[in-house]
Amino acid sequence: MNKRRSKNEWQRLIEEQAASGLTRKAFCEQAGIAVATFGYWKRKLRAEGDKAGLDKVASTRRVSLDDWIELSPPVTEPAPGWHIELDLGNGLCLRLHQG
Repeated sequence: MNKRRSKNEWQRLIEEQAASGLTRKAFCEQAGIAVATFGYWKRKLRAEGDKAGLDKVASTRRVSLDDWIELSPPVTEPAPGWHIELDLGNGLCLRLHQG
């Protein structure tokens, strides 16, 4: 059965999802809410300019430097060179090489 929620209830659910650290899908499954409906209300509240609660949640989620990982480019070995020798006959030889 679908439950009708007020604007304030949707605002509270949006704040809970942001603070939970769960993905939108995981939060909605846990709360028994359709993901599309949750997204609709999040967009609707943002479009109406009712962002005070959303901004408050965004400012409370801090990211520590410990949450970051250092990425480095993969180490690649240089491609091996190649050598081609083509005997053209009559004592002529064409030699091509790289590396």
